[in-house]
Amino acid sequence: MAQMATKAFLLTLEPGGALRAQALNTPAQGVAWPTGACAAIGSFDGVHRGHQRVIENAIAAAHRLGAPSAVVCFDPHPQAFFLTRAGKPVTPFRLMTLDQQVRAFSELGVEYVFVLRFDETLSALTAEAFTQNILHDHLKLSHISCGFDFRYGAKGGGSAQTLSEAGAAMGFTTAVTPCQTDETGHKLSSSAVREALEAGDAQLAGHVLGRPQAFAGVVSRGDQIGRQIGFPTANIELGDYLRPKYGVYVTRTRLSDGRVLGSVTNFGKRPTVGGLSERFETHIFGLDHDIYDQVIEVDLLHYLRPEQKFPSFEALKEQIARDAEAAKAYFG
Repeated sequence: MAQMATKAFLLTLEPGGALRAQALNTPAQGVAWPTGACAAIGSFDGVHRGHQRVIENAIAAAHRLGAPSAVVCFDPHPQAFFLTRAGKPVTPFRLMTLDQQVRAFSELGVEYVFVLRFDETLSALTAEAFTQNILHDHLKLSHISCGFDFRYGAKGGGSAQTLSEAGAAMGFTTAVTPCQTDETGHKLSSSAVREALEAGDAQLAGHVLGRPQAFAGVVSRGDQIGRQIGFPTANIELGDYLRPKYGVYVTRTRLSDGRVLGSVTNFGKRPTVGGLSERFETHIFGLDHDIYDQVIEVDLLHYLRPEQKFPSFEALKEQIARDAEAAKAYFG
């Protein structure tokens, strides 16, 4: 993956109120950051077109003020944290890994990323304490950009309105971005992306995101069935990613050496071979060597067909060949 220019830090709030910093993509000693940054704040899962507008507003303010630009986000996602703490099962729902988020911020031109570790200590802060201790005293922000529905502080006690009021009292300016829609009125939100993926509409998901939904992971060894029938696959675990609709997709795969190759991906339980667990298997066109233990990233481009059970391996092989040809035709 490409080297990130953005400096990213994981920040952990200690019980006594200190903020411990760990550099994520810079040398360990490089944990200092400038004061007076203009920051966008939010969960930003997906960094979709609506999120991008919030972040662009922060960058524009930085340019006006001659200040550094930044993003303040949270990890793990607050929703996952609260479900886990309540002892409830967490259905995978993330659209991005933290690494993908930071790269997306970097591509937008953000200079600094402050990732707040969302844990018991941080979640217990009132909205007032979060604004005072984190945003003002520790990060020393000069401007904050947020979405209209941003909530923060214990039990979601803070809102975009209270953040604006706090800024007026503490000396930082605030810009609130209204709900963003596309030219047809379709809401640009993480929920819209999730709904599209669960319906198998990869193109709508990509439209809302402003780029294809991408799944990154380490290639692991499977049961070699694909290799046996002439279509070797690269298998990755989806982990916390939201599961798209089962089926076969036209995809594009980025390899660890920087190459980008067309591909076709099956996601499902492989009923023809008696599979019991989910597999995300990608057949990469033109790949002539093993890539086990390497990180790849697979873009979801187009849904070809639902998962189905075939009467034989031969019938499965013939359908995979047709899927591969359809994917190649998609690329022209």
